[in-house]
Amino acid sequence: METLQKQHLFWDIDLKKLNPSDHESFIVRRILSLGDSDDFRWVIGQYGEKRVKELFLENFNKLDLKSQSFFCSYFNIDKEQCIRKQSTKKQGAFCRK
Repeated sequence: METLQKQHLFWDIDLKKLNPSDHESFIVRRILSLGDSDDFRWVIGQYGEKRVKELFLENFNKLDLKSQSFFCSYFNIDKEQCIRKQSTKKQGAFCRK
C-alpha cells in the first residue's frame, strides 16, 4: 500500500485532499511519529534526507520522546539539541496557581 493511502497514518483527514507538496510538514511529522521503515524510505525519497531533517528539527517538540530520540540518532544531531526543555511552570491537575 502506498504511504499516503495508509489510514492509520492519516486517520483524521480526507486522504483524497492530502497533497505531498502542500502538506509536506504534516506528512513528514506523521511518518516520523507513526510510520514504518517503508514509510520512512518513501518520505526520504519524496523530500530528500536534508529536507526531512529540517522538518524534523522544525517539528521536534510535536513528536513523542521515542521518535525524538531515534531521529536525533539517525540524523546524527547533537544530544544537546535533542533534549526537550521542561517548562518551569507547575503542571498537573492538582497544582495550585
